[in-house]
Amino acid sequence: MDSNIRNSLIITSETGKLYVRQDQKLAEILQFILHQAKRLVSAVGGAFYLVDETGKLQRYGSPKHLTISDSIARHAFKQRKNLLLKKNAKFKSSGEVLPESYMACFLGQDTGFFDLGVFILEEINHFENFSKQDFELISYYCSNLSLLLRDSGLSDDREDVLTSLLTSVLLLVDNSNIHQKNNRLEYQLEEIIRVSGLINSSLELGKLLESIMQSAKAVFRTEGSSLMLVDPTKEFLYFQVVTGDKKDQIQKIRVPMGQGIAGTVAITKQPMIINDAIRDPRVFREVDEASNFVTRNILAAPLVVEDEVIGIIEAINTIDRNHFTQADLELFLSFATSCALAIQKTRLLENLESTNINLQEKVRTLGSLFELGQAVMESHTESDLLRHANSIISTEMESSIVATLLVDRKKLTIDVTALVEGREEEMKEDFIRDSIVVESIIYNRTVVSIEGLKDGVVDPLDLEFVKGSHILLPLSTSGEKPFGVICISGKKTNGPFDETHLRLLKTISSQIIKGYENLKLNQEMIAKKAIEKEIEITRNIQQNILPTVGSSNSNFDLGVKSVAAKEVSGDFFDIHKYDDGQFSYLVADVSGKSLPAAIFMAISSSIIRTLARNHLLSPDEILTQANTLIYEDSQSGMFVTLFYIHYDPVTMEIQYASAGHNDQIWIKNDNTYELLKGKGAPLGVVPLGNYKGGRIKVAPGELFVIYTDGAIEEKNGEDEEFGLERFIQEIISRKHLKAQEIIEDLYNLIVEYAEGAEQFDDFTVMILKFDDDYQFQRIFPANTQQVPKIREFVGDSLRGRKIDEMIIDDILLSIDEAATNIILHGYKGSDRKNQTVECSLFLSENLCRLRLVDYGNEFLRQEVKPPSVEANLRGERKGGFGVYLMEKLMDKVSYKRDADSNVLVLEKNLN
Repeated sequence: MDSNIRNSLIITSETGKLYVRQDQKLAEILQFILHQAKRLVSAVGGAFYLVDETGKLQRYGSPKHLTISDSIARHAFKQRKNLLLKKNAKFKSSGEVLPESYMACFLGQDTGFFDLGVFILEEINHFENFSKQDFELISYYCSNLSLLLRDSGLSDDREDVLTSLLTSVLLLVDNSNIHQKNNRLEYQLEEIIRVSGLINSSLELGKLLESIMQSAKAVFRTEGSSLMLVDPTKEFLYFQVVTGDKKDQIQKIRVPMGQGIAGTVAITKQPMIINDAIRDPRVFREVDEASNFVTRNILAAPLVVEDEVIGIIEAINTIDRNHFTQADLELFLSFATSCALAIQKTRLLENLESTNINLQEKVRTLGSLFELGQAVMESHTESDLLRHANSIISTEMESSIVATLLVDRKKLTIDVTALVEGREEEMKEDFIRDSIVVESIIYNRTVVSIEGLKDGVVDPLDLEFVKGSHILLPLSTSGEKPFGVICISGKKTNGPFDETHLRLLKTISSQIIKGYENLKLNQEMIAKKAIEKEIEITRNIQQNILPTVGSSNSNFDLGVKSVAAKEVSGDFFDIHKYDDGQFSYLVADVSGKSLPAAIFMAISSSIIRTLARNHLLSPDEILTQANTLIYEDSQSGMFVTLFYIHYDPVTMEIQYASAGHNDQIWIKNDNTYELLKGKGAPLGVVPLGNYKGGRIKVAPGELFVIYTDGAIEEKNGEDEEFGLERFIQEIISRKHLKAQEIIEDLYNLIVEYAEGAEQFDDFTVMILKFDDDYQFQRIFPANTQQVPKIREFVGDSLRGRKIDEMIIDDILLSIDEAATNIILHGYKGSDRKNQTVECSLFLSENLCRLRLVDYGNEFLRQEVKPPSVEANLRGERKGGFGVYLMEKLMDKVSYKRDADSNVLVLEKNLN
């Protein structure tokens, strides 16, 4: 072995692992390091655990509990962690209950290459557990020690290494002491600055002193602290502030001046440190006995103001050290000075307050005004306000009778709220009467009288509320007639009411007037909110009445938009699809605005909707019956204009009728248009209506537009209407868009045309855009569960149309086979997302045409061989029956590949 390696402190084993060479001198250095660490945190025992050449931890030192210490060391080394463990806690690694507090610090680096061992400290003097500050200090100590060991291991000269290591350890110890002191001084400085700030900002002495003593307890790391003040008799000290667990027991105790440490400091004015309080005869034992507490050491300082001791402060029982130091005492004196300044500041304020009695009276009056102001804010009725005000006036004016009278000039009555000899009274009286109190309201007359009523006065109001000297002060808002009066009388103290009382009463009355105005305003606001709530409910009802616009699943695209000009709308529309696939639509406009129109709209909509569900009624008949019913409910002269259409997708025929509604628009393929009119008065105008509409046949590519006049009568800044012609041309220019997109564009265009003006009338537009001749259309997910639904969709579209049941069965069987083949075979192996089957149905009197579109694999008809039962039974091939069955049952079957889709068309003659 190389001599240099042999002499090294840290050696690499044959397996590539590092270990510490065992050496007596190294052991002595480690013992010195351990001793210094124990001294830093007052630990009782500890040990080093360093890796030997076998990879095991070799212990240096003699901890009290070897097994537990070894177990903790192994765990910390394995986890590469520092551990702070409390006494009586359960150690998870071994399951043992720890008999003492432990700190374990890993010696090494996170890389895992330089893992030397673990440093352990066991049990702390005087305390149950190591503190967090202890743990941070030892972690800092061991982190630097790991670096020293690593650097020492790089040297080849063992003697030089050990000498250098010892020198570095001495520097580390000094550095750790400095680190500990710096942290401590930084914390103390922060607390002193915080306490100074508290003194300058707080006026509440109790909370301020409590905060200072809590700070003292934290700064000096003690179990408790207290502040005692000298009793006014100067015979004893009493506890003003106590921190710690025994606060309630200690605060009841009195310490005689000159007795105990506190009494001695109060007499001598000299601070004291008592580090062996258990043996010191001067300690006042009654405190320990009353609180079941053991005082170990005491730090006490006097509170001195102008060379007079007003109290003392104490810090009791250090937590993480054995004794107080002179440095502690010097810092503690600064806390004593802070407390003395705080107390002196408070006493100066008290003296200042006692010399300003008149100011206090004004403050009291302001307080009463503030109380009245709160009453103004909190009162919900005039009666609440006046009861509060009367009580305040009675106190401030020293009046045994206070009556506040409010008049109702419409009803000619007076509401009286009074406080008579502490008794509350309320009454209602007539306004017109022979009374000096009522006259003060009628003539807006203020009265300040040093005498009582004149002889001969018999009015009950005067006799009840005017006793001796009195003041009558009318209540009125600026420029208005008085709405009431305040009457005060029955002065409790000597002398009459005078102008000074009147000025104060005017000040108070101004608050009453404001409160009265606020209450009236609140009542108006509540009434307004009630109306707004009713409007909101009505608006929600309207929204619920209007149907939801969804897909028609037919050969047209539907769009609709209805926007109210006011809070609620007078327009409404309806959409209904019958079981046989036919549709009805209507757009209506109720005369009038706001709530009446909304209510009439709800009634009309309900009547028309009910009648429209009867498929046997024509549009003319529906309007005739609706008019009869609506006329019965139209006592206010309100009416409804309405345009109603019925659409049969099979014939592509629209039947329509109008009840006094404006002409509606049929836009044709060549961009020409026709205005459709109907005969008949608005619903609800005359008892018997004579309604006559018409019929048209639409074609794919055409549009049918029904609307209310609010869509064309909006005006710009020059008072020009948007107009019907402009309305039609804008729709024609957007024929390529979807129906809903056309309407949205139209609405935005009309809003822009109005140049920001408030919408004049309700806007309602409905557009039917006819796409192709397949009247019934739906898209289904391509899975086998959808096959019955496809069949059901086709069946529902066929039934009710006078088609032979055998023909329907042939069609349904064919669509069943076609859909099954598409789902099972067409999409087999396909990675296309959103696999679907589009099913469209065309019906005429003689023909049924079905179109199925899928996006699966290309279907090659020529590759489908004729079905063979024998071949199937032999297992040579399967399939072909579905295609064969469709082609036999249907009159025509065609297959087409269109880009990435398969298009299957099935036709069946219905005759």
